[in-house]
Amino acid sequence: MKDLRYLSSPEFLKYSFLALQNCFTSQNEFNAFFNAIINDDQKNLFLKTATFYLFLVKKGDWLVDVPGSNKRIDYFADTYKYIALFSLVESLHNLKFMDFYTYLIRRKSKVKFPIQDKAELNQYYKNYKKEFGSIQQSIRFFQSLSRQRKATLIQKLEVTNIEPTIENLSKYLYELRSKFVHEADLIVNMSGRTTISSREKNQVVICKLSIEDLMRFFEEGLVEHFKTKTT
Repeated sequence: MKDLRYLSSPEFLKYSFLALQNCFTSQNEFNAFFNAIINDDQKNLFLKTATFYLFLVKKGDWLVDVPGSNKRIDYFADTYKYIALFSLVESLHNLKFMDFYTYLIRRKSKVKFPIQDKAELNQYYKNYKKEFGSIQQSIRFFQSLSRQRKATLIQKLEVTNIEPTIENLSKYLYELRSKFVHEADLIVNMSGRTTISSREKNQVVICKLSIEDLMRFFEEGLVEHFKTKTT
């Protein structure tokens, strides 16, 4: 039996409108958009994602209860919201994990054995990452944004020695997510103020983005994603 718990309760439609109301001119327009989503599974996913965004990010916060500490520490809250946003982006695609070995031996991959050399193996690995890599989901999400949002991203984020494309900048944003997940590096440059930091390979990052910018990107990108799922 399918789990359609979000679709079964009208409360989640209300929460979803609260989360995304800046993308619609009225409740009626939002309702029409939702009703056009192609099937119950996608409707349920839309309600789940929008509701989680409302509670975790838009109206959620990270507070601490430690003697001698401020109750809210901005870069803790920013990190919490940042990781939540990228987790929600990844959840939209619902890809099951497949390790590289399994990818190589499955018939669908059409790998020719024996693999001749390192260059050929690297090409198969690139194909694998393109299909199953989480970073590709992030790139596609940012590429779906409007021209105005893309211009804002390019204007507010500069990484020296790389071309200022949406693909390259979204890769950088995803790397920030991975640095926290794998190395516990906090997100400290999303305050909206100009920050200058260093990166590997002697690169300098000039960032003027805020968490609020990323929230606007997410809201628009979420609506664009489900536009492709409408009748």
